Amino acid sequence: MTEESTNKAKWEQIFKDIDAKIRKEVAGVVGADATDTWETIGSKMEQKVRAETSKGVGGEPDEEWEQIGERFKHKIKSGIAKVADADESDDWNTIGKKMDAKVRSEISTGMGGETEESWEQIGRRTEKGVRSGVGELAGADPDDDWETVGRKIEEKIKNALRDWLKED
Repeated sequence: MTEESTNKAKWEQIFKDIDAKIRKEVAGVVGADATDTWETIGSKMEQKVRAETSKGVGGEPDEEWEQIGERFKHKIKSGIAKVADADESDDWNTIGKKMDAKVRSEISTGMGGETEESWEQIGRRTEKGVRSGVGELAGADPDDDWETVGRKIEEKIKNALRDWLKED
C-alpha cells in the first residue's frame, strides 16, 4: 500500500467516525436510531420540529405546515388587533387604522395634547417644544424661531469663549 492510499484510507476513516458521531447525536435528539439513514433522521427531525412548532401555536402534533402557518397568522393578527383595540374579525386595513389612531392618541395625550390630533399637529407641537427648550437654554423667548435661537446660542458660545480666553 502506498503512502497516498494509506493517507486516503485514514481520512476516509476519520470522516466515517465523524459521520457516526454526528449521526448518533442528531438521531438521539430527534428520536431516531443511530443506524438510521440521514434521510430517515431528517424526516424524524422535520416531524419533531413540526410537532413542537404546532404545539407552540395551539395546534396538534400531526398538523401540516399550512395549518401551522394559518395558526401563526391568526395568533399574530389576534395579538395586533388586541393591542389596537380592534376586533379579530376586522381586516388588516381596519386594524392598521385603529392602531394608528390609538398610537397617535397615546402620543398626543402623553405630551399634553388632544386625543384627536393629526400626526402633523403632533409634529408641530414636538418641534415647538424642542425649539422652546433649546431656546430657553440659550436665553431665547419660547416663541422665537430657529434662526433667532441659533443666534442666541452663537452669542452664548462666543461670550463663553471670550470669558474663557480673558481668564488666561
